This record gives sequence, C-alpha cells and structure tokens, in this order.
Amino acid sequence: MSMLQQTSPRPLGLGVERPADGRVLAAAAGAAVLTDLAVRSGVAGVAGTLRVVAVAVGVVIGGRVAGAQAAGVVAATVPFGICLSVRMSPWLLPLDILAIGGLLVLGASLAGGGSLFDLPVPNLVVRALHALGHGIAAPAYVAAPLNRRRSAAVLRGVGLALPLLVVLGLLLASADAVFAGFFQWWSPVTVITHAVLLGVGAWGMAGLLRVTAAERPPSVPALPFRLGHVETTVVLGSLLALFAAFAAAQVVALSGGGRHVLETAGLTYAEYARTGFFQLLAVAGITLVALVGLRAVTDLSDPAYRLRFTVLAEAAIALTLVIVVVALRRLGLYQDAYGLTMLRLYSSVFAVWIGVVLVLAGCALAGFAPGRAWFPGAAMVAGLALLLGLNVVNPEAIVVRHNVDRAARTQKVDPGYLAELSDDAVPALVNALPRLPEPARSQVVAAVCDRYDPPFDGWAAANTSRRRATDARRRVCGPVGVRR
Repeated sequence: MSMLQQTSPRPLGLGVERPADGRVLAAAAGAAVLTDLAVRSGVAGVAGTLRVVAVAVGVVIGGRVAGAQAAGVVAATVPFGICLSVRMSPWLLPLDILAIGGLLVLGASLAGGGSLFDLPVPNLVVRALHALGHGIAAPAYVAAPLNRRRSAAVLRGVGLALPLLVVLGLLLASADAVFAGFFQWWSPVTVITHAVLLGVGAWGMAGLLRVTAAERPPSVPALPFRLGHVETTVVLGSLLALFAAFAAAQVVALSGGGRHVLETAGLTYAEYARTGFFQLLAVAGITLVALVGLRAVTDLSDPAYRLRFTVLAEAAIALTLVIVVVALRRLGLYQDAYGLTMLRLYSSVFAVWIGVVLVLAGCALAGFAPGRAWFPGAAMVAGLALLLGLNVVNPEAIVVRHNVDRAARTQKVDPGYLAELSDDAVPALVNALPRLPEPARSQVVAAVCDRYDPPFDGWAAANTSRRRATDARRRVCGPVGVRR
C-alpha cells in the first residue's frame, strides 16, 4: 500500500475524493444524447439551449458543488445557453460557446471550495491544467461504478443480439415499405457521426463531474525572486516619459505645426486620425500586462517605495486610458468615413473592455481589497458582461442601422457586406429597405431572398432569430422560392 501511495497522482491534485455513482452515469448519458441532438440541429437552437441547461443542472446535482459562488458560476452558463436559441450571428455564437465552456470548467473547479476573486493568474493556469488532466481521465471515472461481471455479460448479450437484429431487420424492411422508411436515413457515416457525438457528450459531462469530485489543485508557490526599487522605477519612469511624449504629439497634431508635419508626410489630418487604431490597442494591452506583472514581482515591503510605485503606476494607467480614448476616436472617424462592420464594432467593444480592465487594475494597484486576488476574476466578469450585452442588443442590427443612417446622409453603402450578415440582421435590413438608395436596395433584396431556406429544421433547431428572419423574408420575397 505504501508503494501505491508513493506512485499515486494525488500530490498533483489528480486524485478523486468522491467516486462516481448512478447520478454521474445518468448525467453523462443525458449529456451524450443532447450533444448529439444539438450538433445535428446546428447548435443554434432549442436543443443547444437544452444541452447547456441539462449540463449545468447535472454539474450541480451530480457532483459535490459546495458554496453559492461555484453554483452561481455554473448557473451563469444558462443566459448564454438561452442565447444559442435567440441569436444566429457567427460573431456571437462561438464566443457564447467559449463562455459556456469556460464557466462550466471554472464552476466545476470551484466546486470543492475557493473563490473566483481569490485566484491570481498563475492559480487560474494551474486550475485549467488540473481540469484538463481530470477531463482526460473521465472514462475511468465513469467506468468505476460499473460491475465488471455485469458489464461483460451485457457486452456478450449485445454481441449475440446484434447479428440477429440485423438479419431480422433486413427481412422486415424488405417486407414492408413503411417500416423500411424508418431506416432510410441510416448509413455508415451517420452511425459513426452519432457514435462520435454521443461519446464526446458523455466524455465532456463525465470530465466536469470528475473535476467537481477531485482533490483541490495545488497552490502556486511564491516567486523565488523580486525586483528591486531601482529597476521598477526605471521601467515605470520610462513608460511615463514615452506616454507623455505621445500625449504631446496629439496636441501638436491639432496645431498648425502638426498640420505642416502631416502635409510633409503626404497625409491629411483625416487620414492621420483614421490610422493606428490596432497599434494603440496593442500598446494599451501590453502596458496593462506589464503593470500587473511588475506589481507581482516587485518587493513592496517598504511603505515609502510602495507609495512611489503606486503613484507611478496610477499615472501610467491614466496615460494608457488616454491612449484608449484616442484609439476609440480614431476608429469612430474611420467608421464615419467607411461605414461600420462587425470587426470595427467588436474592436470598439474590445477597446471599451480594455478601458474597464485598466480602471480595475488601477483600483487593484491602489490597494483596494489588498488581501484578495480579485483582479483577474473581475476582468473576466467584465468581459462576460459585455458579451452578454452584445447578445441582448443584437450587434448585426446595430451595424445595419448605422450603415443605413450613413447611406441616408451620404448615399454611400456597401450592399454586398450587408447581405453577408446572418439572420440576426435580416429583420433590420428588411425594415430599412425603403431608406436604401437604388441599386443597393435591389441588391440587398436579391441576396436576402437567395438565403430563404434554413439549413436546419425541426423543433430542435428552433431559433428566434431564424423565425424572425423568415417572417421578414416573406414580406419581400413572398412564399418559399418566389420573389416579388
């Protein structure tokens, strides 16, 4: 026994404190069926929502979720799951699915204890690796409660019954056309697809439940080194000098001397203002990571130096916020000149998120709730809130309305881009048709009617956005296959 304990993976946190039971098996089976149904119906539909709700319920009642926060993190997947049957935008659905998966893993990881607002970045990485290890070992966890003798007997029974069922089924199918119609959709590819989807669904659910029953992951040890006062002061002082020079450049650009420099470079002020958005966002992101990293590796035991560090870091954050504002202003000018696209809208939202995270970082560096590592969790919550807000406001409709308003003012519009948007945009497009100039109006109608037939059908694929788009198409396209 001592040898087994020495070779056990428990020091890595890969041991299981609670074995699987019938609830685990039932949850894995239910998740398998719903995964198969959801994927075959296009994910964006009622089946996708049902799968998310079922998995969330299964994690809560099938594991050992302890504490309201872990249950709340798992429950937060439900609003994003509902969005799967409300939205169709390819700009939203992948992010919704990513958010659902991340929240489920995080909630399962917190099931044994801990708080989202006490997890520094290294511990988040360790928890992710911990969950990955348990996810890989999920089949062994599910197989543990099964009686080996009974399992072997069941397999032997299946082996004996399968040939008999095939022979009798073929005979019955040849004798009755209606009965044969029940199996027309079966093919080797279909059977393999079903098997893979069922296996993926069961494996994922079992992995989540194993994480909830796992030993707590190990803590990350403290860093073996610390930066001194001089090194950190040099870095922060250099950042401040660079950003101060950039701020001065923005003032100069508005002056006569700035215009002379731009004309020498062959740029108008409008062209200058519309460049550099992504570079500015990259500067803000890198600065944010650098400041948080400096805070983690700097020795701040001296109160006097802690105050100096805080002042310099807060000044750097303030100047970085100025850079974010400049970036947003430049993107706004670009949108006014060339119209709004989903990429430009998402870039603006990302810039807003960077600004919010910078404010949160400023609060953390100022010493707000110093005994807790709340900053990474708060940044994630801010990102999830923005994503949920995007689902609520329908970003593709925003793009349509912005470009139609611009077309009414300037007579400039890109009908090809508008027609490429998903069903989320169709009702807004149809409502805006009277305001679009010709020939853009006819081009949009033709493109909208060309995508009349939905790729998925049935109750499992029911989607609010798809239904509204179909109703809107009927107003301009007539019955299926007929255009006005």
